[in-house]
Amino acid sequence: MKKNLYVILLTLIACLPAFGQMEITVRMPDKEFDTVRIYGYQDGKQVQKYATAYQPIMVFKDKQPLEDGVYWIMQDSVTLLDAFIISSPKTQKFSVTITDTGATYTNSKENTMYHDYMRELQLFDNQAAALDAEFQQAQQGGIPSYMMQVFVDSLMAKYVRVSIAKEQYQVKAAEEAKGLLLSSVIKANTTAPNPSKETVTSEQMYQAYIVEHFFDHFPWNDPRIFNTMLAENKIKQYCNIIYQLDRPSLDTFVIATLKESMVNVNSFNTFFDKLEKVIGSYMSPYKVEHTYIKMLQEALAYPKLETARKVRYEKELARINKNLAGSTVPNFNMVMSNGDTTTLYDVEAEYMLLYLQHPTCPTCREVRGKMVDFTELNKAIASGKLKVLTVYFEGDNNVWNNFINSSEANPNYLHGWNYDLKIEEDDLFDTRTIPYMFLLDKDKKVIRKDLLWNEIEDYVRNLR
Repeated sequence: MKKNLYVILLTLIACLPAFGQMEITVRMPDKEFDTVRIYGYQDGKQVQKYATAYQPIMVFKDKQPLEDGVYWIMQDSVTLLDAFIISSPKTQKFSVTITDTGATYTNSKENTMYHDYMRELQLFDNQAAALDAEFQQAQQGGIPSYMMQVFVDSLMAKYVRVSIAKEQYQVKAAEEAKGLLLSSVIKANTTAPNPSKETVTSEQMYQAYIVEHFFDHFPWNDPRIFNTMLAENKIKQYCNIIYQLDRPSLDTFVIATLKESMVNVNSFNTFFDKLEKVIGSYMSPYKVEHTYIKMLQEALAYPKLETARKVRYEKELARINKNLAGSTVPNFNMVMSNGDTTTLYDVEAEYMLLYLQHPTCPTCREVRGKMVDFTELNKAIASGKLKVLTVYFEGDNNVWNNFINSSEANPNYLHGWNYDLKIEEDDLFDTRTIPYMFLLDKDKKVIRKDLLWNEIEDYVRNLR
C-alpha cells in the first residue's frame, strides 16, 4: 500500500506545472540570417544566453528559467529585438513575432504593455525633437534677433509642458504595471522634467537640480532592476556627472540618494559598489575623494551593513582621510642622490611636487617621460618657484643606486630614498598605486592630493 501511495505521489508531482521551464518562440518570417542569439545582462556585461541557427520559427527552451531581467535578440551585430522583459519564472512561455514594423507578443501581457509603452514614449520624444528643430531653425536666421528671446521662452515653456506630460504618463504606466519588472523599468527610465527659468536661475543651480533629482523615480525596493543595462547605464551617467562637476556642495544630494537606496539591502550594496568602482576606487582615474569620504561615512552608519563591509569601509576611510587638501604631510628621512641625509621638511621650496615612486615601475617611467616635455613645469623649476622631489620608498639598495646613476634620474629634479622605510612601515601615505603625487606649499601643506599627470600643467600654471 505504501509503495502504491509513493507511485501516486510521484505521478502527481510530475503532472504539476513546470514553472521553472523556459520556452520562448521567436517568429521572423522572410528573413535571412545565420545565427540568432538571446543576450542578457550580468555583472555589467552583455552575456549570450542562447543561440540557434536561423529558421522562420525558432524555439528557445531550457529546464532552467531565465533570471528576472531585460533581454534582447541579435544576429551578430544586428539587433533584431531591443528588449523583452522577464519578471518571474512563472511567465516564461510566450512567443514573439518580429517584423520590419515591430514586434507583437502572444501570451505575454507584460511585453505587450512594454511595446505599447515604448510606442507612446516615442511620441513624446518626437514632440521634443520637433521643438528642438524649431530652435535650430530659428538660430539659422528664421526669426529676427529682437524676437529671439520671446521665441526661446515660448519654446522652453512648451518643452517643460511636454516633459511634465511625459513624466505623468510614465508614472501612470508604472502604476498599471505594478508588481512587474516592467513597472521598475519604467520608473528607472523616468526623469524629472527640466526646471523652469523662474526656479533655476544659474548654471550651478541647474547642476544641483540634476544631481538632486536624477533618481527621483528609481525603484530602490526592486533589486531586479539591477539585472538590466538600464540601471547600469543610469548609474554610469550619474557617476560621470559627479566627476565632471566635482563640487563638494553636491555631496548632500549624493548622500540623500544613497539613503534612498537603503530601503533594500541588495539595492544599497549594488548601488554603493557601482559608485565606489568609479568615483571611489583608488584604481579609478575618475575618483572624487570628497564624495567617496561622505559615502563611506554614511555607509558605516547604516544599521544593516554587513560586518565584512564595515571592516573594509573603516579601512578605506582611514586610508583616504590621510593627507587631505589643507593638511600637512608627514615628515620622513631621506638619503639624496649626492649621498646627503635629510628630511622632507628640510627641503625648502616655495612649491613642491612630491613624487612617490618605484624607479622601475612602468607607469612611473611613463609619467616621468611625459613630464620632461611639460613647458609650464619646466618654467616653474627653472625660475626656482617649484621643486620636483622623487622619492623611492622600498628597500632595494640596488634599485636606488641604478636609478640615480642612470639617465632616467632627471638632473632638474631632486631624488631621495626613504632608506629607513618609514613611509611603508608607518603607512604614512596610501601607496597602493604609484606614482603618487602631491602638490605642496612651502609649509608642506597639501594643495592637491593624488595629482594626475595630465593635471600637472594646469595646477603649475595657476600657482601664485
